[in-house]
Amino acid sequence: MKHISNFRHVIYRFHILSYAIAALLVLGTISSVCAKAPATAKIVFTSTQDGGNQIYTMNPDGSDQINLSRNNVWDTEPVWSPDGAQILFVSDRDGLSDLYIMDADGKGVRKVFRDNEYRTDPTWSPDGKQIAYAQGEEPNRTIYIATRNGNSPEKLTDGFMPSWSPDGHEIAFVAGGVRHARLSIFSLRTRATKMLLQNQMPWVVYPAWSPRGDKIAFSKINGSFQQGFLTWSRAKLYIVNRDGTELREITKDEKAVAMEPTWSPHNGELIYSDVVTRPAPWTMQLFRTDMSNRRPVQLTGAEVGHNYDADWFDPTALDVSPSEQLLTTFWGKVKAD
Repeated sequence: MKHISNFRHVIYRFHILSYAIAALLVLGTISSVCAKAPATAKIVFTSTQDGGNQIYTMNPDGSDQINLSRNNVWDTEPVWSPDGAQILFVSDRDGLSDLYIMDADGKGVRKVFRDNEYRTDPTWSPDGKQIAYAQGEEPNRTIYIATRNGNSPEKLTDGFMPSWSPDGHEIAFVAGGVRHARLSIFSLRTRATKMLLQNQMPWVVYPAWSPRGDKIAFSKINGSFQQGFLTWSRAKLYIVNRDGTELREITKDEKAVAMEPTWSPHNGELIYSDVVTRPAPWTMQLFRTDMSNRRPVQLTGAEVGHNYDADWFDPTALDVSPSEQLLTTFWGKVKAD
């Protein structure tokens, strides 16, 4: 009878543990569902103003800067989920740069994938159910897609810096080579890749779709591959139609190092990072420019370190986003094919 009693005790403890795990999973799901988007327009960005690379939010005019990370690890590349409730970002808190998600207020941080791989350049699908990212280190980088929970990873093509189109059909990215880094578009329906501006722009980085999906912003660089790494000292912003027509320069400064463009949710402005040399030493700061007049306005101050990696969310733009029903139908078709 003693052995039976002990066995029942083990079973009882197993059930208690199972319920506890289930409760944690449910609470994690509830936390994710209950995460709230900002009530007003916000910029999320990376800053070194507190000594390390931390994730901050601020108003579109640069005011009310708040540190969400508050730790000593390297947190970078933040991007808003389409509904603004969560932030996808890169962190080395487990020793290797990988993808993490946190709520819009900085709480509920969790790792996306269970395994450890070098993953960067995150971007969301328009319905928020999937992510795209680059895996591997330079020069051997590959673009993957997976669910937001890190399930069903799927290799797409060699390249880096993916940007998901608003209609969910395409991913703009950089196709790297020893003599070029070209603006490219991968079709999720046909699995075909098309390169844009091959002759005019052999070196580009940081493609970003406009909210309407009709244009792509990017940085043209004086690039080269050195010891396996893509390097540059000058960068200028351009926009181009999705079909490669109507190329337009945005930044006028010949000494600019303008990078990482992100569109305003209403399509009329860009935020980007650029080098500021005064006061010395140089720092990377965030600027905002209206597409009509191309006059940059500095948002962050050089006195507080580097500020870069911006992404823009505005709750008033949600009503013009693609419908979840259409996107769900499309993804069902893609997976069926």
